[in-house]
Amino acid sequence: MFFKRVLIVFTVFIFAFSFVACQKKEVSSTDSNKFKVNPEPIIQDAMKKGKFLILIFESADCKYCDLLNKEVLNDPEFQKHAEKNNVAIAVINVYGQREVTDPETGKKMSEEALTLAYRVQGYPTIVVFEPKDGKYTILYQIPGYIPKKDFMNFLEYLSSGCYKKIKYQEFVEKGKSC
Repeated sequence: MFFKRVLIVFTVFIFAFSFVACQKKEVSSTDSNKFKVNPEPIIQDAMKKGKFLILIFESADCKYCDLLNKEVLNDPEFQKHAEKNNVAIAVINVYGQREVTDPETGKKMSEEALTLAYRVQGYPTIVVFEPKDGKYTILYQIPGYIPKKDFMNFLEYLSSGCYKKIKYQEFVEKGKSC
């Protein structure tokens, strides 16, 4: 009899825990703002103007994605730095259904399909495209969060053309010159 009561209490506890654990996460203000900007106009503008293009693949429940948005992407200093260095940055919702253009192929597809096309598995993933003869090719696919200072240095590395001559670490060690 005692074991039967324990089993019932244990079953109720497991059911209640499972119910609470599986509830949909409340969407924070950073989540709702993170995907507010449609990436397609940014991609089209970059392709039209021959800018470097960075696609950042993020999910709604990714803590490092939230950190990247809060501390880097939404920072006015960083935004001005990206513009100054001729770099366009678009955030892709890895589960999103908005139609976007694949910079390499020019084909239209959903954000989710683009995520699969680039085999993105962790978030955030930063994919850097180089404009070359009217087409785009991937330069780098960087998994994870990049602090603001390092990201700003990376933008300078791209715009200076040093990426064609030396590695990023050498660029930084040489005082941002090649």
